[in-house]
Amino acid sequence: MNRSTMIWASSAFVALLGVVPLASAQATSQVLQYNVEHPTYGDIGTYTNTVSENGNSADVHTVLHIAVKVIGIPLFHQDATREERWENQRLVGFQSATDDNGTKIDVTGEAEASRFVIHSSSNGTISAPPQVHPSNPWAPFILKTNVMMSSKTGKVLPVVVTDTGEVTVTLDGRPVRARQWFIDDNKHQVVWIDDKGVVVAFQAQEHGTAIKFVLTHATAAAQPAVPTPLANN
Repeated sequence: MNRSTMIWASSAFVALLGVVPLASAQATSQVLQYNVEHPTYGDIGTYTNTVSENGNSADVHTVLHIAVKVIGIPLFHQDATREERWENQRLVGFQSATDDNGTKIDVTGEAEASRFVIHSSSNGTISAPPQVHPSNPWAPFILKTNVMMSSKTGKVLPVVVTDTGEVTVTLDGRPVRARQWFIDDNKHQVVWIDDKGVVVAFQAQEHGTAIKFVLTHATAAAQPAVPTPLANN
């Protein structure tokens, strides 16, 4: 048997077994760290998104730490860890644990066929539409929705997202050119995204005060390739 015949026979045997060759998909990881800025108290904490993407899947790990002190006396603190799972830009899983100044809030969520079911320790069980997105703007496509879920409480609200075009915004005393988006909800959020699709800053109102999250550190590194099955035509 010559070499070409052997290759053909081997391929035919693989096809008979229903096994398909493997192709490599490049996985990437990105860490985005933001300073949390208060108009009165200055820098009050950090907010970090670690985004791991592989093909059409993405996992987002978020850590929030806020502490407000005046002459060394603690006034307020908030600590949270959150996990998001995405498939084809649809939220399929969510989990968060928050310590809001001593009040514990736990939220979990899971996608079903035509809805996203949320269980919140502060708001009970909520059935949200499948296009619901959490209020964590880690990528531009997060803004492509009309329903958002509070990452802290699990509460679901309708939103109106408006692209207001390119603006120059001052971040840490320097002018930055970015595209500006308004999210009309109870927090009146604003998101600024640069021409590379990186969220360079965002802002939300807490009790009538505008809190700004400004990107200070970004890293990106390729991970080892993960084999992904080819479609069996």
